[in-house]
Amino acid sequence: MSTATSSFQRPMARPFKHSSQRPNSSAAIPSLWAAWKWENRKAAAWWYWPVLALLCGVGMVNGATNYLEYRAEFEAQGMTWLAVWGQGTLLTTMLAFPLLVGSLVAQIAVGEHSGRNWQRMRANHLQGVMLRGKVMHMVQIAVLTALVLLGEFAVTGLLLGFDLADIGPFLLRGIPVALAVLATEVFVAWLGVVMTSFASVMTVVLAGTVIGSFLILVVPQMAPFYPLSVMTAACSPRDLYSVASVGSILVTTAVVAAWSGVWTALLRRAVAKVA
Repeated sequence: MSTATSSFQRPMARPFKHSSQRPNSSAAIPSLWAAWKWENRKAAAWWYWPVLALLCGVGMVNGATNYLEYRAEFEAQGMTWLAVWGQGTLLTTMLAFPLLVGSLVAQIAVGEHSGRNWQRMRANHLQGVMLRGKVMHMVQIAVLTALVLLGEFAVTGLLLGFDLADIGPFLLRGIPVALAVLATEVFVAWLGVVMTSFASVMTVVLAGTVIGSFLILVVPQMAPFYPLSVMTAACSPRDLYSVASVGSILVTTAVVAAWSGVWTALLRRAVAKVA
């Protein structure tokens, strides 16, 4: 962890040439593509992917074990993929994912403060484009995270002998899942602007995750409306009969997309106020 953190604390190496032209001149504005590439260089946290794969694997093992233990009952109800999905995503998205995603984004955010990067971006009129590049990087992480979860789920089902033709609704669930990961990322990124230490950000994330877990278990209907339980709401493991519902997928997608928009707007406002 310390190795990854140190990589974020080096000063910005001027990824774009400073121009003496006015900031509203097209020649003075770096490309969004360059900003996105620079975010990938700053956020090269290699540890995230093996930990993500491990956590998803543990979840799928839990789901497969539960299915095999009650196989006769599940088959009588026509539940195969659904049985593994429910147990495989509940604890993973309720506890592990918010903390894992929070750790990644908090590291990056603290690095920006350590190198006074927001101030450097503002001085060079790069603040807007760099923020958009940062959001693009978070979209990249969100999509790949959803793909890892769905990929391990598909492999688990195939190993259990499930019919691959029935996996369609779960792949569609990948849309709200990716958006929910993005909403969580942007929320933590906002925390990382208004707070300056990794410990403070992760304390809020940990406390929020505990509260979110309580809501999921006690009042699951409230999960989509709480920032750190949206990933569980996107997977819908507490209401398995809604997992394949197109209406449920559309509603959940709209809710998590709205959260992403809200936190992105707050992040932009917070960045503008960084002294």
